[in-house]
Amino acid sequence: MMTQIPKVGQNLRKIRNDLGLSLDETSKLTGVSKPMLGQIERGESSPTISTLWKISSGLKVSFTSLLDDSSGELILVKKEDVEVIQEKNSHMRLFPIFPFDSKSGMDIFIIELDINCKHISATHKNVLEEIVMVTEGCLEITIENKSFILQKDHSLKFDGSLNHSYRNCSSEKTVFYNIEIYR
Repeated sequence: MMTQIPKVGQNLRKIRNDLGLSLDETSKLTGVSKPMLGQIERGESSPTISTLWKISSGLKVSFTSLLDDSSGELILVKKEDVEVIQEKNSHMRLFPIFPFDSKSGMDIFIIELDINCKHISATHKNVLEEIVMVTEGCLEITIENKSFILQKDHSLKFDGSLNHSYRNCSSEKTVFYNIEIYR
């Protein structure tokens, strides 16, 4: 006897609804029958791992998004507990505070730039909007050919698919939140 995997049915229904898909459309995308999808959503059937892979692949969502049981969970993140990602020269540090979540469709980072650090961001074709909120120092953001100077407590929202770069324009470390909202 299979045990019911927590929240799979609820997660599947939410993902399907968020994508604006009917059960029939979901069945065509995933190769899982419409009756089986309905049974999973109602909690009447526990899907196999291969069925979950078919669903996640067909809907282009992560496998774990179907298993996630943290919808009502409070998540406390301490920056000192997050594994830092550094560029080779280590003048830029990125802390993935809330890594990509298919439910919210966004990433949230804290980024630190040392004095005189400039970072040219790779073009994000799948990022709808990027939001930058400076908490320390001064940040120059150049988007295409237009520059903006952000002081502490200044924020900027822009199309994340545009060419852009970040430069610490202060005499101290600059720290900012970076929120990327995906298409």
